[in-house]
This record gives sequence, structure tokens and C-alpha cells, in this order.
Amino acid sequence: MLRLFPAFLLLLVAAACASAPPPRAAAPRVVVNYGPPGDPHNPAQGPYQPNQYLQVCNGMSVSNSPSFYPGGWVQDFKPVIVVNDIVLVTVPTNDACLSSGFGFRGGRIHEGIDLTRRPAGPVYAAAPGRIVEARQSTGYGWQVLIDHGKGVYTRYAHLAHFDPNVAVGREIGFGQPIGQMGDSGNATAVHLHYEILTGNYHNPRGSKGLEVRDPFSFPAYELTFAGS
Repeated sequence: MLRLFPAFLLLLVAAACASAPPPRAAAPRVVVNYGPPGDPHNPAQGPYQPNQYLQVCNGMSVSNSPSFYPGGWVQDFKPVIVVNDIVLVTVPTNDACLSSGFGFRGGRIHEGIDLTRRPAGPVYAAAPGRIVEARQSTGYGWQVLIDHGKGVYTRYAHLAHFDPNVAVGREIGFGQPIGQMGDSGNATAVHLHYEILTGNYHNPRGSKGLEVRDPFSFPAYELTFAGS
């Protein structure tokens, strides 16, 4: 599955990402355009645009916390990243805080990042793709897995419910709603568990045979312009 991204993907305030953000209740957002309307490689884009900054919950260290500035703002946060030439957003929900990072936690690896907000917020597709899983599981609860092409997948778990347009095999555009964060499955509080995975889904273990990756480990998308 081919996914094309234009050279004019816009990050209106990208230069500010290298410095500490001012304290505020909700971080400003960046504008991401994946293609002109009607581009057959990119289904219709949804209403979501990512926050420019990410804050650790309560402004304090959480399990597997990345480095952060005073006030809990994650240092050098990259709202838009590149994974195997696929452009993804790092946090597919708005005005949420990081309640747990990627890595070892309680003697086992935490395979994604946890994001929460009150009241619970909607969850969106991190990039265009095709839905390959939309089901309930014992651990993840209600979860969706999207294939973005080039061996890149994203998982959205512990959802309260699915958006009515979510179905296996359906193409989904960047920023289209998937559902709402919840506490289904093995969850102790309302949140979104978000994973980035790479590999070949068509293996004996399916999505569990993919490699889980740290969303904070990827390079930022570099702003370029057509003709540059």
C-alpha cells in the first residue's frame, strides 16, 4: 500500500519546538496537510491537528518519563515524526498529558505510551492507512490497528468505543476519529495506550509478531517546500 506525502506538509510553529514552551493549560497546535483534496492516495482528512507540545501528567515524572522542562513539558518534543518514510503524529489526541512512557515498567516492557485527559478525549488516526484490526482483546480492550504502508502500523487501545466509521478493511484518512479513550481491557484508569510498530503483519503471531517502537525515538519531519 503506497502512501504519498507532499513536500509542503506545514508545521507553522516548528521552530519553537526546540525551546521550553510557556506554561498554559493547552498547548498550541500545528497544522498538518497530507495532500490536496481528492488525492486518491490520501482519504479525506479529519478535524484533528496535533498539539505542538506535550506535558507529563501533573508536571511530575511518570514511569519511563522522557526528560522535561520545569512544569513538565517534554524536552525537544516532536509532534510530527518519520517512520520508514511514513509521516506520523506522535500523540494522536489533543490536550492530553503523558501518564507513562515506553520501556520497562514493573518488570516487563510497556510497549507504547499512555496518554490521558479529563474529560476523556477523542482519538484520531495518526496518518492515512487501512484498518486491519478493530476488536476487543483481554489486555488491550477495544483496540484498533492501522496499516500505514512500508511496514508501519499504529495501535490505539483501551478505547471506550469505536467511531461508527471504523471497520476492518476500511481506508482511513489522517485525523479521522477512531473512538474515545477509555478503560476497557486491562486498564486501571481512563487513557489511550498508543503504539507504533514495524514489521510484517502477515506472520504467525499477527500484530504481536511486530516490533514495538518508542514514539519518542524517531526523527522529526523536516519542513521542506516544493521547489526547494
